[in-house]
Formats: sequence, C-alpha cells, structure tokens
Amino acid sequence: MLALVTSTATDSNGDSRVTVRAARIGSATVTWGPQSAPLFTLRLSVAAYPVQ
Repeated sequence: MLALVTSTATDSNGDSRVTVRAARIGSATVTWGPQSAPLFTLRLSVAAYPVQ
C-alpha cells in the first residue's frame, strides 16, 4: 500500500493531528522520530468499500 502524510498539526495542549491518504488497499506503517527510537508508530490497514 502507498500512504502519504498530507498534513500535521500540534495544538497548545501538545496533541497532534495527522492526515494520511492511502492510494490503494493494503497495509502501511508510518513512524515519527528517529529510526533508533521512534516517538510514535501508526499501523494502517485499508480495505475497499462500496461508495454510495
């Protein structure tokens, strides 16, 4: 799967918001921070669904 981080924001409380767009179905892992000690890891699984 191909996933792209399209935007990030952090509010005054330190909460972060990330928008990720998937180009096709499958799985992806998005990691923030250095490879030796990532701060956060997000695992995505995207499935196809019918559009109404």
